Amino acid sequence: MSAPWVPGLATACLIAAAGFGSLVSTSGLIELIRRDLGLSFGQGGFLLSAPFALISLFALAGGRVVDRLGARRVLAAGALLALAGGGGRAFAGGFWGLALGTALVGVGLGLIYPVLPKIVSGTAPEEKRGLGATLYTVSVISGAALGVAATPLAGGWLPFAGGSAWRGGYLGWALLLLAAFLLWRRFGGAAPEEAEEAPASPAVLRDPAVWGVAASLFVNNVVFFTSLGWLPALLAGKGWSPAGAGWVVSLVPWLGIVAVLTTHPAAAALGGERNMIRACALSTALALAVLPGGGAWAAALGTAALGFTTNFWFLLCLAFPARRVERAQAGTAAGLIIGVGYAGGFVGPWAAGVARDLAGGFGPALYALALLSLASALAAPFFAPPGKPR
Repeated sequence: MSAPWVPGLATACLIAAAGFGSLVSTSGLIELIRRDLGLSFGQGGFLLSAPFALISLFALAGGRVVDRLGARRVLAAGALLALAGGGGRAFAGGFWGLALGTALVGVGLGLIYPVLPKIVSGTAPEEKRGLGATLYTVSVISGAALGVAATPLAGGWLPFAGGSAWRGGYLGWALLLLAAFLLWRRFGGAAPEEAEEAPASPAVLRDPAVWGVAASLFVNNVVFFTSLGWLPALLAGKGWSPAGAGWVVSLVPWLGIVAVLTTHPAAAALGGERNMIRACALSTALALAVLPGGGAWAAALGTAALGFTTNFWFLLCLAFPARRVERAQAGTAAGLIIGVGYAGGFVGPWAAGVARDLAGGFGPALYALALLSLASALAAPFFAPPGKPR
């Protein structure tokens, strides 16, 4: 018999996985969409970036809403918005229809994301919170990996739109999200939830560590989502087939599962989370610097390296509110960290697409990302354990 907190978290994680698969599916479809609709790289970058601006905005507000209204209501609202937007993209007639559907997915995930740490901090025993944070991190990573790698295949399964395979890809994720939502309503949505009133002015908003972790996640997401969005195009330019490039880039999120299992032992071996963040920032910068000038296999190896470094880094940021913040303010802290952090997912892919249009290649954007990663090592002291000097 499972612990009482497991069904609610497990089914919420299924919603998160399907939601992030729907979100990231544009990365696996962007070249098909650009060719079909005649879009520029800048417009493609906007489609890749737009949901992250809304994740950022709604996570900032959603964290407080979760603390006040509870996880069930907010999760249901977020899932329905993501479902409407994700499914609607399959029937979009052009760029603006896609942009609207993508925006709704971003709004929905902005509400869903802060729910996950709240469920863990509010229902899991204290000794199980690390496990709970690991579960929801795996769900996000797995959804993102499948969004890149499996989405192009869905067009062959759901060829309902006269050869526009990207429409079938979007529809497939909408159906998966609907199934996850129904499972949650059946098995996880009825779990008891203790009502609580969040502080009127949360002290967590004045905690420099929360802001420092949020800034670190911002840089992480600039790199991660720019990589998911545009590295398939870069690899295709180096001789990889579109399918091969998609599978290589899917290593970036898939290797996150390895990271989830090894981050905390690796951090302990390096002397703590601060040193782990510094190592991730420096290694990420090195991998990015290799990509523009390397050949097909060097670029593939650099891409795989990003799968380790960005996911180690991501896990430490994402686990922070569940592991370090008191229960009554966990949603607010998660909303702040996710809201600021996921603004990076908006800035990175769009800016890289515009830079590609202007420069004729991805080199300048990747070198700029390498410098930003180096600078992010300055946020490492904010990951110090409670009560220890930074």
